[in-house]
Amino acid sequence: MPGGVILKLAMYEKRPTFVALQNDQFWGVPIADYDSIDDILNDWQGFVSKVLIDITDEKIINNDDAKALDATQFELPVQHPRQIPAIGFNYLDHMKEMATAKPKKPNVFNKFVSSLAGPQNAIHLSSDTVDWESELVVVIGRGGRNISREDAEDAIAGYMVGQDISDRHLQSIDGAGTQFDLSKSFKHYSPVGPYISTIADTDDIVSKQVVTKVNGEVMQQAPISQMIFDIQTLVSYISGVIELYPGDLIFTGTPSGTGVGRDPQVFLKSGDLLTSEIDGIGTIATRVN
Repeated sequence: MPGGVILKLAMYEKRPTFVALQNDQFWGVPIADYDSIDDILNDWQGFVSKVLIDITDEKIINNDDAKALDATQFELPVQHPRQIPAIGFNYLDHMKEMATAKPKKPNVFNKFVSSLAGPQNAIHLSSDTVDWESELVVVIGRGGRNISREDAEDAIAGYMVGQDISDRHLQSIDGAGTQFDLSKSFKHYSPVGPYISTIADTDDIVSKQVVTKVNGEVMQQAPISQMIFDIQTLVSYISGVIELYPGDLIFTGTPSGTGVGRDPQVFLKSGDLLTSEIDGIGTIATRVN
């Protein structure tokens, strides 16, 4: 990627689009020769070497085909990932609020693909104990098996914001953590977006803040550097067991400040607006119907 520049890839009006931000206005240029971001990820190395290498924000903004974009109209960036592995208990303070011992290895569960949703999301509550979790999402580009920690960054296409919306009643229906996968996989319980931010160096990502708001009130706020297992470790560990494919999404864990960890506990209710933001990576929103 050119000089570590953060470039953004979005789906907009059902077309893959380069996105640049100038003075709080998004500008976009359609990406030729690809039908979707999924297509781009399946040709990630070719796309980087032939297309992305020559793109900058300035070139996007000054392109004759550039047009102003409506930030509320960004669509689901990766539409058909094969897998969505996710990490539990990856921030020390969250582990404490959940009264869970510090894991010796990453705690990996699965969010089912059918729960995926876009950055302007809406859900129906599956119970009266549905909780919020904002997370950094890693988008796999090259993929592979047994990826070394040293090679992990080469396997990553970029990053998104994600929400790991969780039904706490189902999650512990037969004891603590007995239904992780299903409890986090109801319809639209895995929104991501608003676009993929390509960042060549993970040093640029770990200082960024994950922020959750419910109806404008800050519920979670922590830097990504607080993760127990860092991004490279997660990619290496997961790929040591399963093959990672282009477009796979890794939810990397959530900070403290979840509803179940509060005293008294508080959960989402009809009419709430849940927003998740990572500075430089974007903001996504879920409306509770």
